[in-house]
Amino acid sequence: MNNIAQIGKALHDFQSAYGRVPPVEGVPTGVTNPYTGQPGKETAYGTFWFYLLPYMEQNPVYNAANGNSHNVGNVVIKSYLCPSDPSVVNANQYGGCGVMQSQEIQRNGFASSNYAANVMVFEPRGTQSIEVACADGTSNTVAVAERYRNCSPDGAHGGGCTLPAWAWNTIVNGGDPWSSPTFGAQTDGIGQMNAGGADISNGSVAFQAGPSAQACNWYVTQGGHESGMVVGLGDGSGRLVSQGISVTTWRRACTPSDGLPLGSDW
Repeated sequence: MNNIAQIGKALHDFQSAYGRVPPVEGVPTGVTNPYTGQPGKETAYGTFWFYLLPYMEQNPVYNAANGNSHNVGNVVIKSYLCPSDPSVVNANQYGGCGVMQSQEIQRNGFASSNYAANVMVFEPRGTQSIEVACADGTSNTVAVAERYRNCSPDGAHGGGCTLPAWAWNTIVNGGDPWSSPTFGAQTDGIGQMNAGGADISNGSVAFQAGPSAQACNWYVTQGGHESGMVVGLGDGSGRLVSQGISVTTWRRACTPSDGLPLGSDW
């Protein structure tokens, strides 16, 4: 929850500085944004997590990137990691497809992330202020959710894998979209960002709370807390969402401007 609080503060400090939220993936001014066909307006190639670094007391890392988050992708940011994550380095021991380089470095040599940004809030095709981005209300919109560092279920649980990295910008290198530190891209209509993994729901599953490494569902988000999943809301606050929440309510909470009320289970 401390990590989520720090992330929420950084988000609103960015908002105060620029009058808008950062995109989930962005390109610098003068470079064509493939999601819009228009010139970018950021100061560097990067991710939502990269753009927050100056507001998380990580200015040296941001400056060392020299305009591209991939240049500092191997730097471990402790605030982007959750100690409750049960992920294992080598999922092949039980038949999973993910093999990390270490507990904090995923398979591409990039530092892992236990948090994913909601693509529909930090829209890469045109960011807006947090109030406009969360038209249904900032306190009713999930902006950030938890993810396992290595979600590589065994065959009995569907297989597949995601190994998110905080600096992985698929605009620069889309060769491994399963490394994208995002969720909801498929619902937003740009599924190539995370190859359909980690959407806002999967059938009857909204998200997972405390699954084993073998039983992780890479099609949704998940946290290591058995009572629920910690999320960051658009107003900068954090909360523990109960695993018993309905898929309908969860989808409405993750969709920032559908105009639909949340259920009583929120």
